[in-house]
Amino acid sequence: MIVSESFHSTQTATEDRLPSRSGPRKPRSQATRRRLLDAGRELFAELGPHAVTSHAIAERAGYASGTFYLHFKDKLALFRELAEDAATELESRLLAVAEDESDPTAIIRGQAEALVGFAEDQQELLRIMFHPGAETAEIGSRILERLARGVSFRRREAVAEGRAQACFDSDVLAQAVVGMWAHVLAWWSEDPTRASREAIIQTLSHFQLHGSRVDGGPVCGLPSSFSTSPQSKSPEGDLPG
Repeated sequence: MIVSESFHSTQTATEDRLPSRSGPRKPRSQATRRRLLDAGRELFAELGPHAVTSHAIAERAGYASGTFYLHFKDKLALFRELAEDAATELESRLLAVAEDESDPTAIIRGQAEALVGFAEDQQELLRIMFHPGAETAEIGSRILERLARGVSFRRREAVAEGRAQACFDSDVLAQAVVGMWAHVLAWWSEDPTRASREAIIQTLSHFQLHGSRVDGGPVCGLPSSFSTSPQSKSPEGDLPG
């Protein structure tokens, strides 16, 4: 919970007037920005983007409205920073798994666990970002594009190093994978009782490794003549990058 405070000293007022583009922020200015971000996150979660105002965010953080505009152009600029910070955190979690594991199957499982953990920690943000027709929808699309570029880049690296086969277009594959992540996690974040945590992890992992195929059997919903050879039952093992 944010505890409102009043800052009346001349020193504090001067620091809060420092423009955000004038170089590294002083500690007080950084703290002010953080309080505004935290207040915005709380209000977006409570009321939704449409009902939140810049004035309300400043008031929740314990500042005058003018202080808000020293740090952010508007409420969507603040939300964009929240979303970008979250995307950076997610990328870090996924990369950490890839660095700690060498087995492709273990990487995909570990990254599915990281995705679910991220959805649990950022439940409200995901719900807001990917809500149809919301003011923040464009921000959500940009975040997905950013994640897809990262997946595509890392997969191209894997192909160049011989860790993945060059049988798919990396950009198309990245769009498919990130789209699946976003829709599944947004759907689950709306109501976590829809599926268990383990069901989400297991399904995402299996689908990325084997598609909808049951190990040792035909492609789901297709006759056995459509089954692939045993050598291709785990085609990639590197979809997340």
